Amino acid sequence: MNKEWFVFKSTHHLGPFSIEEMEEFYRTQEINAQTLIWKEGAEKWEALSKTNAFQFLFTQEVAARPTLELPKLKKKESKSSSEPVGSDAPPPLPHISSLPKAPLEAVSRHSEGRVELFNDDLPPPIPLDAILDPKGQVQLRIKSEEKSSRLSKFSLIVGVILFAVVIGWFALTQRDAGIQLRIKGLMPIYLEKLEMTATKKSARFEVALALSLDSLTLWGSTNYPGEIFTNIQLKSIPKKVLGTDDVVVTVKGEFKNHIAKFNRMVLTQGSKFLPGEYTVHVIAKETHFLNRNFKSLDRIAFFKSLNKTYTFDDTTLIYPGTPREFDKRLEEYSASIQGEMLRPYQDKLERVQTFESILNATSQNYLMELEKAKKGSDISGFETKFIKEISPLLQTLVVKASELSKDPTINEEDRTKQVIAPYREQVLLGKQIGEMASDMITKTMKIKKLTEKDKTALKTEFDKHAKGIKLQIDMNVKKLEEQIQKISK
Repeated sequence: MNKEWFVFKSTHHLGPFSIEEMEEFYRTQEINAQTLIWKEGAEKWEALSKTNAFQFLFTQEVAARPTLELPKLKKKESKSSSEPVGSDAPPPLPHISSLPKAPLEAVSRHSEGRVELFNDDLPPPIPLDAILDPKGQVQLRIKSEEKSSRLSKFSLIVGVILFAVVIGWFALTQRDAGIQLRIKGLMPIYLEKLEMTATKKSARFEVALALSLDSLTLWGSTNYPGEIFTNIQLKSIPKKVLGTDDVVVTVKGEFKNHIAKFNRMVLTQGSKFLPGEYTVHVIAKETHFLNRNFKSLDRIAFFKSLNKTYTFDDTTLIYPGTPREFDKRLEEYSASIQGEMLRPYQDKLERVQTFESILNATSQNYLMELEKAKKGSDISGFETKFIKEISPLLQTLVVKASELSKDPTINEEDRTKQVIAPYREQVLLGKQIGEMASDMITKTMKIKKLTEKDKTALKTEFDKHAKGIKLQIDMNVKKLEEQIQKISK
């Protein structure tokens, strides 16, 4: 399509357009028969109905109504031979290719039935995208200033109303007066922790806790605004607190403007509160401001549904000092507690191992004396050595184990546990070793003349007794070593 036609509308000229586009503008009443048009080479601007190239648009209208014509221009004498005679209109717009980049524009004036065209003091051009639809088709979009002004005023009024509604609703539903953490008696690291949680923008309900330096106050912060009542349960993590008890603490209170202060802790398990690491379980309820201010509304299902319930689970350090200081104290405490817990088990293990050494010494001495003996009375050498060297030590171990097994400071519940059982077993082991030695001495002395067959029979019987005692010793050693390893972890 050859685009060569320009259109004047209001104070601007638009174009160039093709004949097909001009026809579409006419059909859609974007232009009419009186619209001035021009193309390169034309002598002057002419009404659409006066232009030969567009007569086909009016062939069906001629019979129906007369064609509107532009008023004729008055003739005046030309001042120059180069100016057309009989027309006071300015010369046509210069050739498009010779125009500067600044757009060409004209202003029409109507007076005394004349149309005069001027092209000085041209305004900026209309942007091309202002006359293009989304599909890239050229259209004339000409709106009256009055209609645009009305739309602007209407949009402004609607915007102001919407803004006022949003601000009003926010003021009613949110009562956050600003977050200012001015808490005395807290380590800076915990104050920062509370502040970070209070200012955190997250859809998930979160809570942070911190213990004051005097260990008398528990402070909390949440990332949700408003007034929120909470029930918090703290449960100690094994081997992560400065004590051996399992501690469970419950605190209740209300968060206001992100902050809560808990001065009372209810100890539900354990003998006392122990600083350290705890699991945190929070159940929180936020009462809607309507129900909070109008108590009777809370009985209505709709208003009651406006209340919200939150839960939160985490682990946290409840300690007045720094985390590094706590780690150091916990390490020292764990070492001391571990030593205290290991000491009785290590003592039991040493005693059982001593019984094992006594059993081995008794076996070696008896078998050695039996090998040399020719008659039963020769076993007296073993009897003398056992009475002088082994029996005193064995008796001492048995008496001590018996005393420990009857320690009045140990309650009856602990006596039935594995903690005290090795002492009772040690008493039994000592008695068994002594009885074995005594029996073997008696049986050997009854035989006047020892044959190889007699010696073999005595060895077999002695080994049977010794292996039974050794099995019990091994079982005790295994139990104690497992317990020590468990405590050491």
